[in-house]
Amino acid sequence: MEVRDRFSSWTASTEDLGPLGCQLVTPRLAAPGRELKLKIHCDAIGQTIEINGTVVWSRSESPSRLGVQFPEPRAVPAWFDVLMRAEPQAAASSRRNPNKLSRDTLLRLGEPPAFIADFSPEEVAVLRRVGAGITVESLARLLGSAFPRVKGAIFALLARRLLVLHASEAGDPTRWNGPIAKAEKALALAGVKLPAPTEGPGAASGRSAAAQALFDEGIAHLTAGRIEVAVARLREARRLAPNDPLIAGALQRLAPWASEDALASSASVAASRSGDSNR
Repeated sequence: MEVRDRFSSWTASTEDLGPLGCQLVTPRLAAPGRELKLKIHCDAIGQTIEINGTVVWSRSESPSRLGVQFPEPRAVPAWFDVLMRAEPQAAASSRRNPNKLSRDTLLRLGEPPAFIADFSPEEVAVLRRVGAGITVESLARLLGSAFPRVKGAIFALLARRLLVLHASEAGDPTRWNGPIAKAEKALALAGVKLPAPTEGPGAASGRSAAAQALFDEGIAHLTAGRIEVAVARLREARRLAPNDPLIAGALQRLAPWASEDALASSASVAASRSGDSNR
């Protein structure tokens, strides 16, 4: 597929393609909320599908992935019907991986990965709360304001069979204790916080869920050595939370890779916060 984001474009491949969205394996990432223009070249039906989509989650760990949501159609798109007839295996996968979940759907842990796996902060936030089983409604209540940020991770985990919907497919929850603990430790060492509910709009830090997601993504890129991308994500986070000292401080520490204008803005924010403290 071809992906266009504002003034740039690149090539990616699709996974878990459905009428309401898809998962991309991509060399580049885009922040949640960003609208992309997609051209999906589908050899199975000899057709190129052109559609807009909105990024609902991103995963920077290699291989980098994006979850993209399409505009909800009034009926199943004609191109998807043709694809299902042409690809029986894709049809079976589509039936197994739902595009929507009711609030009373019970989520269960599947079998943990046999090898070490990199989980995104959103995935860990979900996995650590599932336990022996949890409904979507209960998970939403536990995560509060952070739930919109992790919704895409639920579908990504279902697609990888790490979350399942049927008791016959569920694994032993105690076998997940080690993998989840290792994932939490790795994220903590990288300075990445798990999604968690805020105390209400305009919490003390002033950092919204969207700004936190961009901050976490920037730190993940930094950990992986993608410094230019990390700086770009942190700048986007700062635009959403201009008075956040943690974001400003991270940009200042990346001074050699940031423009003078960006550094001046970061320094101004930091100085302003320091002045407020002294007063």
